[in-house]
Amino acid sequence: MIAPNASRLSPLALAIALAPLASVAQNATPDADPQQHNRTLISEELVVVGQPLDSLMDSDDIERKQANDLDDIFSGVSSVLVGGSVGAAQKIYVRNLGEDTLNIMVDGATQSGVTYHHTGRISVEPELLKQVRVQVGAGDATNGPGALGGAIRFETKDPEDLLGSDNFGALLKTGYFSNTEGTKNSATVYGRFNDTLSAMASYVDADQDNMEDAKGNELPGTNSDQGLGFVKLVGDLGAGHRLSLSHERLTEEGEKLTRPEWGQGPNNPLRELEFERETSTLKYQWDAPGNEALLVDANVYATEFNIYRPWDNYTSTVDTQGFTLGNTSKLAGHSVEYGVDYRDDEVTAGEEDDANPFTETSEVLGLFVQDRYQATDRLLLSFGTRYDEFEAVDKEGNEFTEEGFSPNLGFSFEATRRLTISGGYAEALRGVETNDGFKLFGTTNDPDLKAERAKNLEFGADYELGRFMFSAGVHDVTIEDAIGNAVPWSRHYENLGDLESEGYTLGLTYSGQRLFSKWTFLDTTAEIDSEQVTRYSYGYLGTSTGDTLSIDTSYQITDGLDAGWIATLVEGMDDIYVVAADATVDKPGYGVHDFYLHWEPRVSENLSMTLTVKNAFNKQYLDHGSIEDFTHVPDYDGIVGYPAPGRDVRLSLALRF
Repeated sequence: MIAPNASRLSPLALAIALAPLASVAQNATPDADPQQHNRTLISEELVVVGQPLDSLMDSDDIERKQANDLDDIFSGVSSVLVGGSVGAAQKIYVRNLGEDTLNIMVDGATQSGVTYHHTGRISVEPELLKQVRVQVGAGDATNGPGALGGAIRFETKDPEDLLGSDNFGALLKTGYFSNTEGTKNSATVYGRFNDTLSAMASYVDADQDNMEDAKGNELPGTNSDQGLGFVKLVGDLGAGHRLSLSHERLTEEGEKLTRPEWGQGPNNPLRELEFERETSTLKYQWDAPGNEALLVDANVYATEFNIYRPWDNYTSTVDTQGFTLGNTSKLAGHSVEYGVDYRDDEVTAGEEDDANPFTETSEVLGLFVQDRYQATDRLLLSFGTRYDEFEAVDKEGNEFTEEGFSPNLGFSFEATRRLTISGGYAEALRGVETNDGFKLFGTTNDPDLKAERAKNLEFGADYELGRFMFSAGVHDVTIEDAIGNAVPWSRHYENLGDLESEGYTLGLTYSGQRLFSKWTFLDTTAEIDSEQVTRYSYGYLGTSTGDTLSIDTSYQITDGLDAGWIATLVEGMDDIYVVAADATVDKPGYGVHDFYLHWEPRVSENLSMTLTVKNAFNKQYLDHGSIEDFTHVPDYDGIVGYPAPGRDVRLSLALRF
């Protein structure tokens, strides 16, 4: 078995590590019904449509992790890395491509625009999530405009997800976090007023002190005082019509570092920071009874996100409005989804109450069609395209327009009863968009900026043997004319060159009646015109990570007691040359292990308890999604990310009425 702090990995090491699991499974007594287990068998590299579904997590997966931030949500997902210790400033990377290359949606509302070095842009409350889907690489036309590196879809719970057969109910939860001496308390009420109308309301309050690293050092600026209110009204109107209206308001305040992604230093002092985000979403669905040509799915959304710095009276706001109107028609083996989507972003920045703030705008209108065709019992084909029109105006008055198609083609072929091969090719186009609000006072764009275009090639295979699923896949993504800073912290944006992510994945999943275990090995590299990408130089666009082995194992001890182990083992990287600093940096490897117990006592079906130990072996490390360590480089001694938090024992209690 791999040692707790192992950091050197290879395909051979993966095979050796998997051997004990295979041995255990071969000696296990066959279960009568593998579907009884509470986990779903998901292949890491099952490519359909040229659109791989990398991961699907439901509310049970999120709850057992006692997820507190983005890093917790995606723990155990090999292709997703969340960098940074400060929750509000974490960045998401998919196969080393940054969140600026992704479409990230909450209930269909795209989370776009940047206010202050990303802070708070993707803040999602895990308590409210029903499921999370991660789709890696440019792919399906329904992923929305500009999905160069893939899409992440967060879906919140409905009242019906909580009600069951009851008409009214309430859920009270409280949790304690030892590392931050923090608490999280939530109250949710939900009800079914009649056969048509149901509703829910939730409030979550989280209060965290500063984190400590594994050596016991306090990490200033990692504290958080956060409140979230959420309401949702759902109407089942009959004849297949369904309408939902939701509103979320998230607030957070506290002392944050001026550059929250860096460690504290003379040039990175603590400052008071306040942010607030409000999102309203209206969704409509019509599944016409007896008519497979009509499955309408539409949404309209509006988001306002504001950051305020009391110390210099500076504020930045992102306003986003958009809609999607789509329909799915099924006929003769075809399932065709088609429609239109639109998004408008406006970023403003300046002193509060400034009558003439800096302003940038962008908008995109798209048409999409995606056909999934079951050509034979064994062959599924998928093909489609998007046509998008992008327009943007920067603060200097420069206008940028771009339009074009983004085609895709994919297949999944069941070669034998056990073996499935799949693959695809897809493109995605993204025009110029708004810049970071807190950089507008000095930001300039190259007036000749060109749109970015991603080209993604995927190939994968899955082999099922009893309760085992073996998978392998390769990918090659190139983003042509990637837009970014000319050098770190420069405020001049230009086309930097071609950003490429390529690599392979190996996986083994076992799904039994009580035991579930998924082991995934990922080897991927990211480069811009042959320069290895670092977060310091290309933070929004990408980072570099060592070979990664992710392990997600759970065992149902009794009907009411589950135990689990989640591990991430990352190989170190040496001598990465950083052009901007004319120096090399190292990224040491690390191994992190989390354990949990989830208990629902038989004496009370309405009570549940979860005990989680994060970073159980108290490993001191700097994750590969954080700013690299430049402290050995002259004139760069203050540039290093915060280490990850040390051991954190979490206990939560939930009581349902």
